[in-house]
Amino acid sequence: MKRSLKILICAASLIVLAIFACSADAVEAGTVNAESGLRLRTAASTSAGTVSILPNGSEVIITEVGTEWCKVNCGSAEGYMSTEYLTRSDTAAFETPYTGKVTASVVNLRAEANTTSTVLGQLVENSEVVILGVSGGWYHVLANDVEGFIHPDYVVPTAVMSSDDAAPASEAPAAASADFVPASQDVSDLRAQLIAFAKQYIGTRYTYGGRSPSTGFDCSGFVYYVFKNFGYTLNPGASTQMDKVTVIKKAELVPGDLVFFNNGTARRASHVGIYIGNNQFIHAVSPGHPVAVSSLDGGYYSRCFVGGGRVLP
Repeated sequence: MKRSLKILICAASLIVLAIFACSADAVEAGTVNAESGLRLRTAASTSAGTVSILPNGSEVIITEVGTEWCKVNCGSAEGYMSTEYLTRSDTAAFETPYTGKVTASVVNLRAEANTTSTVLGQLVENSEVVILGVSGGWYHVLANDVEGFIHPDYVVPTAVMSSDDAAPASEAPAAASADFVPASQDVSDLRAQLIAFAKQYIGTRYTYGGRSPSTGFDCSGFVYYVFKNFGYTLNPGASTQMDKVTVIKKAELVPGDLVFFNNGTARRASHVGIYIGNNQFIHAVSPGHPVAVSSLDGGYYSRCFVGGGRVLP
């Protein structure tokens, strides 16, 4: 009896695989080709629940392809659609772009849709991009005014851009990514991991002398805690930390470096943060203001910047 049951289970599994033999290493653009609209279902079955009904002509991103069903993303939801009623293409521009989020600790933005083309820059985890379309199974994206291509393993669509924001692909708005690093400023995986770790503590309260999430952080205590997690000991005190690093110019900053400020004290520095790219840094701000991301262009930070500091290789 048990042997028969196992055989039945295996046979059922093979049938499912045959019906939905997916290829998940590429993405395609899909257009609904059904006059009455097409159901987005919770599973690859006509008996599965309906998530929504997309009108004829709707654009979707196809993330997996089967003989009878495709797994798709329509911005607001994921689900399954009948392959029969989707017009598919592995290279197409979206009439209305999507927003997307980087899922890898660090990912290359390439000039063409392949792994051997020129690297235009890099993005760290949770960076936002505008998905303009697909090309050769890759995402065609815009990141901080730079167009390029990212492999679909490392980006997930998050929403369809509103009609007010949408524009032709050549005029689409830049994504609000604070973490794009031009190719001339290569960011190592270690630096990307450090930035991702630091971002976990955005919103943690400011506490004078604080060195941990449980007690809160002051500026140098936050730097101490983050770098200690990666095996680097920078004793608290902005000036003390500045004494322990290689001081660099603002133009030399890459994500994972330190940024120092002085509001007029006799010390070398009165404040410190961690540079995250695109002229922004993360820091424990001040009493009453928790850990947050700020711009080096901000009035105080622009006036009081006294140097960068390099700790990581």
